[in-house]
Amino acid sequence: MALMTSIRNQMHVVLWALLIIFILSMTIGGLVGGANIIDELLGRVDPGKAIGVVNGEIISPDDFSRMVGNQLEQIRTSGQEVTDSDLERVRQQVWNNIVQDLLVKQAVEDLGISATEEEVIYYLENNPPSFLRTNPAFQTDGKFDQVKYQQAISNPQGNEWAPVEQFMKNTYIPNYKLQQMILSSVIVTDEEIWDEYVQENVDFTIKSLHVTDRILDKKALQPSEEELKAAYKERIDEFSRPERRILQFVSWKKGPSKEDTLSVYNDALELKERALKGEDFATLANQYTEDPGNQVTPDSGRGGDLGWFSRNQMVPSFEKAAFNARPGEIVGPVLSNFGYHIIKVLDKKTENGVEKVRAAHILLRITMGPRTRDYLRRQATLFSYDAQDFGFAAALDTHKVAAKKSKPFDDAASYVTGLGPMRSAVRFAFDSQIGDVSEPLENDDYFAVVSLDSIIPPGPASFEEVKYSILRDMLKERTMEAAKKIADELYQRIQNGATIEELAAENKDMERVFNDTKKLNRGFSSIGRNYYLIGALLDAKPGDIIGPYETKRGYAITELVSVQPIDTTDFETKKNVIKEKLLRTKQGQAFNDWLSSIKAKAEIIDNRKYYF
Repeated sequence: MALMTSIRNQMHVVLWALLIIFILSMTIGGLVGGANIIDELLGRVDPGKAIGVVNGEIISPDDFSRMVGNQLEQIRTSGQEVTDSDLERVRQQVWNNIVQDLLVKQAVEDLGISATEEEVIYYLENNPPSFLRTNPAFQTDGKFDQVKYQQAISNPQGNEWAPVEQFMKNTYIPNYKLQQMILSSVIVTDEEIWDEYVQENVDFTIKSLHVTDRILDKKALQPSEEELKAAYKERIDEFSRPERRILQFVSWKKGPSKEDTLSVYNDALELKERALKGEDFATLANQYTEDPGNQVTPDSGRGGDLGWFSRNQMVPSFEKAAFNARPGEIVGPVLSNFGYHIIKVLDKKTENGVEKVRAAHILLRITMGPRTRDYLRRQATLFSYDAQDFGFAAALDTHKVAAKKSKPFDDAASYVTGLGPMRSAVRFAFDSQIGDVSEPLENDDYFAVVSLDSIIPPGPASFEEVKYSILRDMLKERTMEAAKKIADELYQRIQNGATIEELAAENKDMERVFNDTKKLNRGFSSIGRNYYLIGALLDAKPGDIIGPYETKRGYAITELVSVQPIDTTDFETKKNVIKEKLLRTKQGQAFNDWLSSIKAKAEIIDNRKYYF
């Protein structure tokens, strides 16, 4: 009875878990309902009704916001502060998951895949999905307990299994069948297993010559301005840009004031006095410290205990105070880049000639207080009022502040140069006319007032904007061509009897590798991990010359010196594990390839820019 009560109490968690089941790390399952929201009269999607549409099926703003909120709450529950970057990341992740969910659900429907009641019973009894296996109600000592699980499904206390059965029938089993259809052609051959074993376990010894720009005439490779401009004209279609906008802005950096620092210092002094008057230091630490490492569970802490440490393990100010104090002494407040510390030295010892201290601390971080926040917001508000009334330039003069300009950005941007993540500023830029001034805007680091400075029409980026990337590409191409020419000449000399050692002696500046021994799943010196080289070495015999082959930095020639004898007994021991690993990898790639292909064909409308 207690077990099923636990299940019922956790059903809202279980039901949410059902919505985020992943097949091969890709979310599968119907998360949102669908309806046709195409406005037949206007011939377009109404952003007020849908944050997105996948093949005519709605992604509703409420569903999207709820799912984002759930993920953000998980971040907060873990003790982390949600930043603007977290918000952008979570929004993108939720969007990707919902789109994938809908595409998979639509594929299941198109193929007519379904599940019978008998299949639901079979899967529940014999192959329960991971969200059931990992449910605490069905675990003992952190492991799935088959006996507990069988008792629960055999003795229901009501209709608590109905949502699970519905999910299994409508989503989990059909999706599983789809997965099996997609992955049915994936196999792992004996040769692949053998090659993988060799890469992971066998030492190869090589020597190489590596031709890089180190021995090339860099001046001769440098393109002229005319060549760069000619390349720009040839590639102009690559540099197409949507409409972009530029903001000018004034910002007020968030951060603690002297008043905030003094307030935290006084709080630290007060805690020190309480500890000196006899209050238990560990209790005070658990109640007041802002060191996240102190927390063990939501209801217990370490009492500020940092354990034993020697010199050079702590920040200098903390270390100095701790090593200068006597056992039992409470010192501080000690300022570090983390904040103010109250330190209690619990013990001292010398171990193998090394002096060590065991200490506990209470950390109070120095953060921006409400009064400082209000002051900065008020400064931004006053500037905004004046800029809207009298013009941005006049407000700059009145408030004695300097403006900055952003780099150009399009309407899909999240970042503004000089401000960081600030989607509200991007939205303002594309909702405004030149010269318009915003209300105060805010992100994790700044209050800001922005004004639309200029609009860059759609079209190719200017030569100056892309000049560096063209230069980089041309230098890379010319470097590789020159390196290949030299490598081909060196290879021909090897074919005529020269050795790698002789050629290395003639070219002192050339990168060379002598008797470098590595397993193939690691990178060789100078060359790194090169898939062409790996493949060639797997088929080579000692004395074979490989190359010239392309590397990330040039061209190389390699001679296989020796190969460690292969332990066939060890191979037999490991081959099944290797096979399973390769199979999972190939299945994951096959599913991702299938998902990418249907996504490329799908009609996906993204209205997120109208919401944030």
